[in-house]
Amino acid sequence: MKKRLLFSLLAVLVFIIRYISKNPSSCCRLDASLVEPGDLLFSPIGKKESFYIGHVGIVTGDNHVVHSVPAGIIRDPLPYYLQKFRGIERYKPKQKDAGLRAAQYIDTHYPNHTPADYTIITTLGSRSHQQYCSKIVWQAYYYGAGINLGRQPKLAVAVHPQVLKDSRYFLRMERLT
Repeated sequence: MKKRLLFSLLAVLVFIIRYISKNPSSCCRLDASLVEPGDLLFSPIGKKESFYIGHVGIVTGDNHVVHSVPAGIIRDPLPYYLQKFRGIERYKPKQKDAGLRAAQYIDTHYPNHTPADYTIITTLGSRSHQQYCSKIVWQAYYYGAGINLGRQPKLAVAVHPQVLKDSRYFLRMERLT
């Protein structure tokens, strides 16, 4: 009896996992139309790019997400980004105009996939070709909207994505996936 019950529960679990993996939109609690330029999307883990550390990307004016990974600065369509990363939390700027300016900075400086050296040993303020996910988002708000997320000095290195969840400027919204 216990074996049969355990087997049944396992079969249901496998079905649910397969259904969600084939229908990623079914696991999302968010209408993509609610996502706005300048929103930050945080993920505790994802694919190999952020498996141990965590990740952050910024939503652009054309519903893409720009983020930095070892392959460079990537511009993913929002639905693809939501499939690529799990446990995504959306943070919305309290000032819509600040989000628009940060998104415009990203759109202007990174209109396409851009090669970049991926390293966390680079200062936040340096506009060099060396990037990582927190740095590109920090720069979008710092240079685009005049906001210093997390009150970080321009010489800070290896800033964790969680530092950017600055409650002075952002509201935590929903979990997306």
